[in-house]
Amino acid sequence: MTTPPPLTVDRANWTSYAAPHVDSSQWTAVVAAAGKGSRLGFNRPKILFPVAGRPILEWLLDLLLPSCRTAVFVLSPDGRDEVEPELERLAPGRYRIAIQPSPTGMGDAVEIGAALAATRHTVVLWGDQVALRPASVEAVLRLHQGRLAPDLTVPTVFRQSPYIHFERDDAGRIANLLQAREGDAMPEYGESDTGLFCFRTEVLRRLLVELRAGGAATGTGTAEFNLLPIIPFAARNERYVLAAHLMDVEETVGINSAADAGRAESFLRSAHG
Repeated sequence: MTTPPPLTVDRANWTSYAAPHVDSSQWTAVVAAAGKGSRLGFNRPKILFPVAGRPILEWLLDLLLPSCRTAVFVLSPDGRDEVEPELERLAPGRYRIAIQPSPTGMGDAVEIGAALAATRHTVVLWGDQVALRPASVEAVLRLHQGRLAPDLTVPTVFRQSPYIHFERDDAGRIANLLQAREGDAMPEYGESDTGLFCFRTEVLRRLLVELRAGGAATGTGTAEFNLLPIIPFAARNERYVLAAHLMDVEETVGINSAADAGRAESFLRSAHG
């Protein structure tokens, strides 16, 4: 199978390719949320850290539950006791919990969570992406569900001093991944992920198995099984990877420091009042 050539999908044309609405019965969310809040001076699971007056968990549920049948939260063994009562209070009957026994990488966390997905599509979200607009999440899911029928849909943004950078080949396809955390030399300005990724569920599971077997996703610096290498790996293996430019860079701030929390809070208050 030959994948279609790269297509520029952005705010000007995305509705031409998108489904008219999100069919929530087709979607499971997998939230990688096993992290601790230690870098924030917070002695609880990071997903309970308050931003703009609400725990990160509440922001994520507001983003995901309107569009997904179920949300799978991948937690640490220690985090479950604190997070599960909040999930039961906020989303009874709409969540499942998977346990990542040790912090061995986002690829590992997503593989554990995806095993519980029982829908055609899976949306993966980092567990600290509070600033994403609901309209942006809806747009990405509608695009993935639409007539282009991609295997993966990856919204990207361009930013200064990227932590992640996707390199493209001469045809415009994503061909390589640079990661600052693995010691790669990063450009001053680059194309980055947004912390949100859509997959056909069976494709996600197969790609993770193939990626782990090949060893290419194990970080040279961290020795963790990373998720992001799945994107160039899929493209090289004739999977249709649709990259779309639908978000503002301000939406994509992950909460890794007090400064990140302050930026996200300012954006959330301006965007949501």
